[in-house]
Amino acid sequence: MKKGDRYKGFCVREVVDVEDCGSTGVYLVHEKTGMEVFHLLNSDEENLFAFAFRTPPGDSSGVAHVLEHSVLCGSQKFPLKDPFIRLVNQSVNTYLNAYTASDHTVFPASSTVKADYFNLMAVYADAVFFPLLRPEIFMQECHRLDFDDNGKVSLQGVVYNEMKGNYSSYESVAGDAIETSVLGGTVYEYDSGGDPLEIPGLTLAKLRAFHKKYYCPANCMVFLYGNISTEEQIDFIEREVILRVASSGKKAVYKTRKNAFIKPRLHAYGPSDEKEKKSTVSCAWRIEDTGLSRSQVAMEILFLGDLLWGNDSAVVSKSMISSGLGEDLAPQTGEHISIEYPVVNFGLRGVDSKNVLKVKKTLYATLLDVCRNGVKREEMDRVRMSFEFSNREIKRFDGPYSLVLLRRCLRGWLYGEKPWETLLFMREYSALVQRMDSDPSYLSKMIHRYFLDNKRCSLVTVTPSAKWSRDRAKKERETAERQLSEMGEKKARSLLKKMHDFQDKPLSAEENDLLPRLSINDLSSTVEKIRTSEDEIEGLTLFSNTEPTNGILYFSMAVPADCLPASDYPYLPSICEWFSQVGWGSLSWDKAVSIVEGTTGGFGAYTRSATVPDFAAKSDCKKNYVGRDWVMFYFKVLEERAQDAFNLFSDCILQTDFSDTVRLRELVVAQYNSISSLVVPHANWYAAYRASCSLNHAGTVNEVWEGLSSYYTARKMNGMDINEVSSVLCSIFKRLFKGGAVLHLTGTKKGISSAKKILPGFIRKIGMKNLKKKRANPESAFRALTEIPSEFCEEGVKGPIDENIVVPGTVGYACRLIPSSPFDTRDCIADLVFAHSVSHNELWKSVRTVGGAYGVYLSTNSDSKVCRFLTYRDPRPFDSLDVLRETAEALVQKDFSEAEVEKAITGCYSDEVFPRTPASKGATAFLWELYGLNNAQKARRLKWLLSIKPGDMHKAALRFEKAVKNPGKGFKTVVVCTKEMILSKSKENTGKIIKFSV
Repeated sequence: MKKGDRYKGFCVREVVDVEDCGSTGVYLVHEKTGMEVFHLLNSDEENLFAFAFRTPPGDSSGVAHVLEHSVLCGSQKFPLKDPFIRLVNQSVNTYLNAYTASDHTVFPASSTVKADYFNLMAVYADAVFFPLLRPEIFMQECHRLDFDDNGKVSLQGVVYNEMKGNYSSYESVAGDAIETSVLGGTVYEYDSGGDPLEIPGLTLAKLRAFHKKYYCPANCMVFLYGNISTEEQIDFIEREVILRVASSGKKAVYKTRKNAFIKPRLHAYGPSDEKEKKSTVSCAWRIEDTGLSRSQVAMEILFLGDLLWGNDSAVVSKSMISSGLGEDLAPQTGEHISIEYPVVNFGLRGVDSKNVLKVKKTLYATLLDVCRNGVKREEMDRVRMSFEFSNREIKRFDGPYSLVLLRRCLRGWLYGEKPWETLLFMREYSALVQRMDSDPSYLSKMIHRYFLDNKRCSLVTVTPSAKWSRDRAKKERETAERQLSEMGEKKARSLLKKMHDFQDKPLSAEENDLLPRLSINDLSSTVEKIRTSEDEIEGLTLFSNTEPTNGILYFSMAVPADCLPASDYPYLPSICEWFSQVGWGSLSWDKAVSIVEGTTGGFGAYTRSATVPDFAAKSDCKKNYVGRDWVMFYFKVLEERAQDAFNLFSDCILQTDFSDTVRLRELVVAQYNSISSLVVPHANWYAAYRASCSLNHAGTVNEVWEGLSSYYTARKMNGMDINEVSSVLCSIFKRLFKGGAVLHLTGTKKGISSAKKILPGFIRKIGMKNLKKKRANPESAFRALTEIPSEFCEEGVKGPIDENIVVPGTVGYACRLIPSSPFDTRDCIADLVFAHSVSHNELWKSVRTVGGAYGVYLSTNSDSKVCRFLTYRDPRPFDSLDVLRETAEALVQKDFSEAEVEKAITGCYSDEVFPRTPASKGATAFLWELYGLNNAQKARRLKWLLSIKPGDMHKAALRFEKAVKNPGKGFKTVVVCTKEMILSKSKENTGKIIKFSV
């Protein structure tokens, strides 16, 4: 296509070279309806589409969020109750989701199979333009009156419970308060996701009106990415949308009130279970009326953010942390550039009330000092290297990289810019560098423009408050009681029954086959092989993978943790996080960080423990690197800077001693605050770690490193004398490297060849020897590390729930482990398909659709021979555990059809053939070597997957039912919930009650 062409009513407005994306951008507008289409056309077989709509909220009822959920629950061509989850169950998508942002809603999906791609697009197009929006779905997804076993009324609903979970997180509430402080008079002063206190005011009529107004062609932007031709995609859009819509509608306008007012100071509150706590204090700036393009503004504030507070060594971060006004940087610090009026926040967490004004005064003084004196060269080098890497590196972020491009594209397209303008990263970056190089005062000008001279600024204080939490809970109860009084219990129960009848009505055979799907014959049985080379350098094993990494070299050094005593294990995650942030030799910590990030894409380390499958344990038992506990050190660097990176890395290893106790105290406090803030919003995973901690060695160790035990380690360190912390970490760090190492490289042929020449000198310099045998630590020593301190525990009566973790908030989370079949067996693949099917059918219906939980998952981890049941933001976690048991009993009687099994196989298929980036292929290959996996095993899995039959599913159901009844030793059940839930439901049935406070 070329500019000016017309095709199926669409006019090609522009055809542009989008070099940063390796694509040709084709921009079309439908002349009659106004629908816009932008296609990044390239050779990528992983195609992605997205329907995006401007959906500015007029209140905090969450109408846009509820609509996002509801349109995926039945449409004209697919009048099912749950087409979305059926797609998840039966498609080979590499991404399938929807999200509601502050002022727009997006429906993206991707697939590597062309037929599957158009199947997904067919269902999504019908959903967004022709939804049924039935009353029962509104009650299910938005809000309804429900009754517990004792007849007590409450408000329920999927979105309602999701947002109750969101409002249970202090950091989330604080983030909203900080941003809205400078966004008064705009659509952003409302919560598009919905405030649980306002969601009950939303009606079905308002929902339908919102859909009619905003989900129309004139207000729709279609983003396309990949190698399917533009013409073929336009053919589809014309057939499935343009020729069917009754009205074009109107393009939405984001309105801003002329009397918009920004409060110079704001004091807000957030959830807490304690009476008093220090506050988060933040300066927020609203960016507008700069006279510059959105792309230029975005680039400049992103650059400033990275330079001024991008890490702890950045000039503003360092100054503010060392001021002693707060404990650490607020996690809300950053730049929000994906809204009409970008917002920049900088804040401190853990601030005393007497220091609130001092925070702003010190911040502005620091910014002024930067304007006068500039920044050190290594800081500028750090930021430039960061931007270089962000342009060169090929990444996936919980989905294809095209998702990142979609979000970048919408950053300008939504607000009137051409869709490709915000994709030209290097053009904007190069222009900024040129402006700064030609005008030495340009940095100062930017700081004045966006911060010092910007009057659209607010100083926001957010304080944790138990009263805030109690008041909201009281208002929620009062709303439910008021609605019941107005409606009457008879009508409320009648509506509830109508909804349940709708949910329980079985689908006909015709309805079950309504959604388009691939057949098993459409799926390739070929697995992409990962080719790994093995060498020996200076007595050390070196694995390498040659991949097209775009000139980036990835280096990893696996150092055995299991040569250390078990008592050292709790401190290893801190060493991983801090070893490159405390300085070494003559380098202060801030200079070391700047030099590292100015030379490389960053140093890092992480802990790793996993179970070796039975077959690998037998075949690889003579390899002394298989099945170990590791500390994985790594860095990434441009190939031409590899020697510099190895020099820095060796100096860091040899000279780091954790002796800067002032810096160390900052890190200890920041770690404790960070982990404290993670437990509630990610409680499902903390429940999973606790449930796994008695299962096997890897389960125990991962609970110590990443589970709730790590919170108590951070708490303990926060209370230790800092000199003791320094001594402990230094001792462990020095002894750690005496265990030897295994090395790995990923890069181009040239990059690996060069690195191999550098490695001998590096190995000799750090004195690294060949891998030693693991230490004979008794397993009981590791189990002891998972015991929660007695002052936080209350022993209950032994019952079906092993542990109950009490947290602040209004929703719960449940996890139960169940035995499953061993890895690399046909039965384990049958269990995988069975779990996938049950998770997306029976459990989805019972726990999410009927029960109101935001999420429910049943998944297998066959190397540990375990199946894991999880619920997320669940109003009834104890009932969900009963549902699991009842479901297991019912499934043994189920007659699985061929079609049902094929759908589940298709749904599992994408996880087996998931596209990997060059870097992730190398990282995967290294982990395969360390834990006994290989290409042949991967091929067997796929072969078995494609051959699963109904009989295999029935046998899996029998195994599952037996395992649920009698799980055996080590398979725990853990519930995370509120104090009210545990007092009313489970105290008499819980073995241990753990009281967590934030």
